[in-house]
Amino acid sequence: MRPWIILGCGYTGTALARRLVAAGEPVTVTRRDPAVAAVTGQAVGAPGLAVDLARPVAAFPAGAIVVCLAPPGTDPAAEIEHLVAATTTAHRLVYVSSTGVYAPGGGAWVDETWPLEPVTATGRARLAAERALPASAIILRAAGIYGPGRGLADRLRAGTYRIIGDGSAHVSRIHVDDLVEAIACAAASTATGPFNIADDDPAAIGELADAVAARLGVAPPPRVPATSVDPEVAGMLAADRRIANARMKRELGVVLRHPDARQP
Repeated sequence: MRPWIILGCGYTGTALARRLVAAGEPVTVTRRDPAVAAVTGQAVGAPGLAVDLARPVAAFPAGAIVVCLAPPGTDPAAEIEHLVAATTTAHRLVYVSSTGVYAPGGGAWVDETWPLEPVTATGRARLAAERALPASAIILRAAGIYGPGRGLADRLRAGTYRIIGDGSAHVSRIHVDDLVEAIACAAASTATGPFNIADDDPAAIGELADAVAARLGVAPPPRVPATSVDPEVAGMLAADRRIANARMKRELGVVLRHPDARQP
């Protein structure tokens, strides 16, 4: 079995690590902070190491599968340079990016050929990181990630969810379990380049939120102007992109367990 290295083991990385540990795969998880790395490793039952891509890091084991989930810092290109230098003998580099690298969609279906014109600082950092990756890497452009303890239903129950604008903008999502499956499929494949990772139902945000609220038996969330929320959040939720996932299914063989986010 090949060793797995999970860089930036947060919400998605923890789900991935637990799946791999349960399957008996050798896994090492990393965080930037040594104390957090140790706690994370203990939680998933794997070694936890401190790795900060802002600085050069020691080479990863030969033949390893390296999954980078760490968000870009202040110098994405330099961080990727350090990552690439540490993976020269790795078997596979899987970089998890974001659909935020795309230009707004105006309701259109957005595949991997859509213009790369991010409107948020986070999207621009993601794109800078992507452009520094080697051609041998596979890039997974994840839609909005949700799952246990993190998602629309939890915020509706808490009464903290807000809809930006009139709710007509489409937002694509992916359940964390399906993203983990996509990472596993990417690691096992020989494909390279970008893949959209999203579910089948890029619903209008207002329609989806109202439907889930009704199913939960809670009040529908209020509509608020884009100027009342953080620009990063507004840019993400108002981009109105319907992310196309055909390549993910066709070339990686991902079968979605959660084809939509309508079930609370």
